[in-house]
Amino acid sequence: MSDPQIILAADVHGLAGSRSELDGLLSELADGANGEQGCLSFRVLNDDDPGEFVLLASWSSEDALRAHYDSPHYRRYREQVGLLIARPRDVAVHHLETTVHALDPNPPDPGELG
Repeated sequence: MSDPQIILAADVHGLAGSRSELDGLLSELADGANGEQGCLSFRVLNDDDPGEFVLLASWSSEDALRAHYDSPHYRRYREQVGLLIARPRDVAVHHLETTVHALDPNPPDPGELG
């Protein structure tokens, strides 16, 4: 996989009682996005606080992210999400210049694998 040029991080604050429906909508959005050209990863995370979700998405380019905003699954998400959230989403789009991959400080010794 190539390194992303764009990282999108969003906090989504669901209404009490809408967790299941919001979870389904976000899953549909992620499934659609993950099938798009230029989407390197789109993940929906939730924590122990019911209705709180985090979206993490990485894109190969600004053009790929903009094409996502014009996709049918994103338009459906925009049409539906307003009824399911308690307050506006907190969204940040990060433009990356470089990526550094950490090296494993403790690589396994093949002799210890059996």
